[in-house]
Amino acid sequence: MRKISVLIGICMLAALAITILAQQAPPTDLSPVMKDVAATTNKLRMDLMSSNAADVAADAEKLQGLFRQAAGFFKAQKAQDAVDFAKANVQRAGDIMKAAKENNLDAAKAPAGDLQKSCKNCHDVHREQLPDKTFKFKP
Repeated sequence: MRKISVLIGICMLAALAITILAQQAPPTDLSPVMKDVAATTNKLRMDLMSSNAADVAADAEKLQGLFRQAAGFFKAQKAQDAVDFAKANVQRAGDIMKAAKENNLDAAKAPAGDLQKSCKNCHDVHREQLPDKTFKFKP
């Protein structure tokens, strides 16, 4: 009976370790992450226009996670400038979230604008449009 309990415990630890490692692995396809960034950024803009501080904070928090995922992808691709863009956007999203939680949406507007501008700057360097009108990452 004791051997079975130990075996079950070992299996549970192995499953936990595999789950944690899988969550930390960078995405292998950037497209879903970027599509989610675009949708969330658009939602953020609309929530700022409607002065919805709670949703602005939630959008910014989601963007932080998405840009962290993107930074992992860029790091795996050895594109340091893209990593820097993504890390800067993690910081900007944090600034937006902090301002929104303080109900100071005027202070959230500047970093939100900077975030959107930085997307274009990175796309100009690292996004290539394919003949079928989809995009791929260009290292």
